[in-house]
Amino acid sequence: MPEAGTLAVNPDCARYILVAATELLGEVGYGAMSMRQLASRAGVLPGSLYHHVASKQDLLSCVLMDLLTSRDNAWRAFPRRRGVLGELQAFIRFCLAWQASHPLEAKVLEHEQRHLQAPVQDWLARRPGNLHVQLQKLLEKGQKQGVFGEFEAEPAALAIMALTKTADALRCNASGWSLSRLERYCLQMSWRLLDVNKAVVLQHEP
Repeated sequence: MPEAGTLAVNPDCARYILVAATELLGEVGYGAMSMRQLASRAGVLPGSLYHHVASKQDLLSCVLMDLLTSRDNAWRAFPRRRGVLGELQAFIRFCLAWQASHPLEAKVLEHEQRHLQAPVQDWLARRPGNLHVQLQKLLEKGQKQGVFGEFEAEPAALAIMALTKTADALRCNASGWSLSRLERYCLQMSWRLLDVNKAVVLQHEP
């Protein structure tokens, strides 16, 4: 199974490089970013940069792994209500809030993973801590409890993740779309997708 690359023995130097690479990826994208630009931004001599990172591809996998791990840790610490629907509501609230507070990181995660080699993309997407994997398990749990209807959990989880990304665009481009309104919209659309038991919905109506 492929793994993300490793970056810099010195933790402080690794952090400088990761921060600089994240900024450049958000500003110009993977294709336009050069290692010379990165060295300048990170305060590292161009000739010594490859002592800290093996390749541009390894650098990208390190950046994405760092962002995913940070986001996943934030989700684990996020407060949530009991029950499957309470967890689903918290999940949607977290995704919207994280996108709003971390626009650069969200942009990099959304647009730059496609530049990784396919096996590494698949490994990052399916690692146990990844958000859509956790959401998939939550949906499967809801099905077993009779809260949700019959559907394939993996594509349903991906659809809800895509919904939160689309809703965040509404927040940025349309007037009157507050985070609370976006949360209600995403939750109601998710309930329709998941064919939620109506009796349960009445107890959790946002």
